Amino acid sequence: MTTTPMALFDAARAEMEGYVFTAESTLQPTWDVPEKIAINVAVAGRSGITPGSDPDYPMDIQEYVDSASQVIEAGACGVHIDFTWVTDSSGRRLDRDLPSTEAYGLVLEPLRKRFGDAFVSNLNVLNGKTFEECLAPAVVGQAEVAPCAAGHPEAFVIPAVKTLLEHGVSPEIVIHSSGEVEFAKRRLFDTGIVGDGPTNWIILYGLPVDVGRTLVSGAWANDTRSMATHLFLMVDQIRQLDPRAAITVCAAGRAGLYITTLATMMGLNIRVGLEDGCWRCPNSNELTASNLELLTRARTIAAELGRTPATANEYRKPHDQGVLHPEQPIRRCRVGQLPEGRPPPGTATSRPTAARTTGRLSRNGAEQAPDRRRRSQPGCGHARRSWPGPGRRGS
Repeated sequence: MTTTPMALFDAARAEMEGYVFTAESTLQPTWDVPEKIAINVAVAGRSGITPGSDPDYPMDIQEYVDSASQVIEAGACGVHIDFTWVTDSSGRRLDRDLPSTEAYGLVLEPLRKRFGDAFVSNLNVLNGKTFEECLAPAVVGQAEVAPCAAGHPEAFVIPAVKTLLEHGVSPEIVIHSSGEVEFAKRRLFDTGIVGDGPTNWIILYGLPVDVGRTLVSGAWANDTRSMATHLFLMVDQIRQLDPRAAITVCAAGRAGLYITTLATMMGLNIRVGLEDGCWRCPNSNELTASNLELLTRARTIAAELGRTPATANEYRKPHDQGVLHPEQPIRRCRVGQLPEGRPPPGTATSRPTAARTTGRLSRNGAEQAPDRRRRSQPGCGHARRSWPGPGRRGS
């Protein structure tokens, strides 16, 4: 049957006679946002205003173990462990007074004994007197994932990423600003070191920086617009290099909660934790109580946004099976199952036993007497906080 076309005004009249304000709800397709979200927790408590005054801001080995246990039990798929600038209650700088494999072993052994493979171990590989000491946690099988900033010195970055790949550890390319995406392009992509992808990235920006040029000098996020602009830009630039990249975004600095909420909406993975930020919200001085609080909030927000926390095994899946992690295989490691000829890490038998006191900061920001112990590294509220400067390293 042939339909005669309508004259313009007849067509307009017919359209208005059938006018309704909205169409059927099913007209809009579902958004392409992954259901699963990998939530990791960086448990170090070095962002505290008065480091060491609160056992819920981990500084001692046992506090790391306790906090990591809480978040794994509550559903974190992985924990990031970093001892950089951390001084324990015995006065030891855990990043230089203990071999890194020993320090990590003291945390990982009880966690693996209790949880087995139920969490992914994400370890800093930046501390050591030699390159071999820095990378030892990856070489001996303690690390499944290891961050490595594209902006670190080229003489370290390139061999470090090669070493991680050679030992089955997934390199997590750390980006603090959009300029570091170009560093990654020239140093890792143009050289063919990371291949065609998919690659693994972590965006860590919005940190309080008080030195003009440092290894983590980066994006200034002073309001919602700047925070969102920086994140969209960095994600877009990463996607230009690798459209299939797995991207994690860290809660950091004042903007922490807002950053990870936006990242959750964007379909990315997130990392929360007291390592990089202590504030509950960017518009107040109220302090976060613990790593567990951060994880609980992240899970709640993810659920409200239609996303479900991934398990460790889901996080370990090849990228194309879950949009969680790149195809570079994550090596599952249990204490004792190390490459032949390697001694088990963490052979020390003693642990700090200093008594804890109740001196702490209240969650509303009021400072109470920090009567527990002295720390050498100032927290994020100090006027002269210096994140990594010349001669320092940080992820």
